[in-house]
Amino acid sequence: MKQEEIKEYLAAQICEAMYMEREELEEDTLFSDFGLESTTLVKILTKIHENYNCELKVDELLNHQTLNEAAAFIYQKLTLKAV
Repeated sequence: MKQEEIKEYLAAQICEAMYMEREELEEDTLFSDFGLESTTLVKILTKIHENYNCELKVDELLNHQTLNEAAAFIYQKLTLKAV
């Protein structure tokens, strides 16, 4: 599994939840800048858990507020879990 794959999966989940096109989602824009709220984030995290079997807490992801940062964090967590 590559970080880029995780980023694209996360982007797809965010776009679906926010009714956005992928081109609208800037990778270094804060989630809050395009209206992503914690309730929506919980739904996205549930899908990440189902897809990658990786449990994340909302407050963990709130420390990584952009697509690039969040994808790197999830990748790191998955990599550590695999060891």
